[in-house]
Amino acid sequence: MLFVWVILPILLVLVTVGYLFWKVSAAVRFWAEKSSRKKQRLLTAGICILLVLPAVGFPVLWFVVLMHLAVLLLLSDAIAWIVGKIRKKGFSGFWKGLYRSGAPAILLTALILGYGYYNIQHIVRTEYSVLTEKEIREEGYTVVFLSDLHYGTVLDKEQLQKAANSIEKEKPDVVILGGDIVDESTTLEEMEEAFSVLGGISSQYGIYFVYGNHDRSNYSASPNYSEQQLADAVKQAGIQTLEDTACEINGEIVLIGRGDKGDGKTGRKSVSQLVEGLDDGKVWILVDHRPADYEAAEKSGCEMILSGHTHGGQIWPIGILSGIAQMDEMNYGYREQGNLTAIVSSGIAGWGLPIRTEGHSEYVVISLSK
Repeated sequence: MLFVWVILPILLVLVTVGYLFWKVSAAVRFWAEKSSRKKQRLLTAGICILLVLPAVGFPVLWFVVLMHLAVLLLLSDAIAWIVGKIRKKGFSGFWKGLYRSGAPAILLTALILGYGYYNIQHIVRTEYSVLTEKEIREEGYTVVFLSDLHYGTVLDKEQLQKAANSIEKEKPDVVILGGDIVDESTTLEEMEEAFSVLGGISSQYGIYFVYGNHDRSNYSASPNYSEQQLADAVKQAGIQTLEDTACEINGEIVLIGRGDKGDGKTGRKSVSQLVEGLDDGKVWILVDHRPADYEAAEKSGCEMILSGHTHGGQIWPIGILSGIAQMDEMNYGYREQGNLTAIVSSGIAGWGLPIRTEGHSEYVVISLSK
């Protein structure tokens, strides 16, 4: 984990900065070829300083910008190399100037990140149908699952209320909040506001919440709200918290909430401990913020496991890389594993940046029927 989250990003930054310096230097030599070497070096240094300065105030955002720019510049280099192999002489005239300037890569970076800003705020409805052999009512159940709101990063109260209204139109029997509804950047007022809005969604059998790794501000030395204030806000909103506990719904479903895997404040029971003593004639739905322990869930008799956490990557190509590295059991979507149906949501918003260049923001509607 140290390599993935600390060493690898540092190496990527160093390589990216070195590559961008080389590209800037090449562009300056092309456009200022009649200037002295000293002037070229000064101009290169000035441009590089201007390029890096935004990282002081917006380090994460600028890291994303530079990474996208570097990838697109690499792509333009690859295209130039292929053209050179085909035409022998490579680009010439206008096309050579366009390539050396880096303008296409800069424009594409702006367009992609602009799309990412729109995409993260455009919430879509994702529906799955799940069948059970257990005895449940003939009309089945509509379960709405949402996670990873990270309130304050993207959506404001008006936008969240609009999403809540859309969810209410689904006429859900159960609404499940799968963790990371708030995080370290959420203020006390925003935290209370988020749960108040979500708690106002009308559902037949109530709203249930499991903690994610950010809700309790685990990564902040000076949290904006205490654990007790968080618990009080959830309770006052009429939302029931499930943390290594289970709750029976209409005598036919058992909803099981796990403590988060990365939360050092909880003991986190095993799946077998959580289902011990439960009636196996009912549908067991396990809610775990992170996609984990699928095999244990299947063997224990759970029919469904709902998770978030991954954001579906959020910033390309994080989702692809995390899938290759198998950081979680599943990055996004729907999977059947024996008698277990696993669903991972990309989240209703995103963390850290108001940008999503991978996946989409969503709430999940699950139709459970016999």
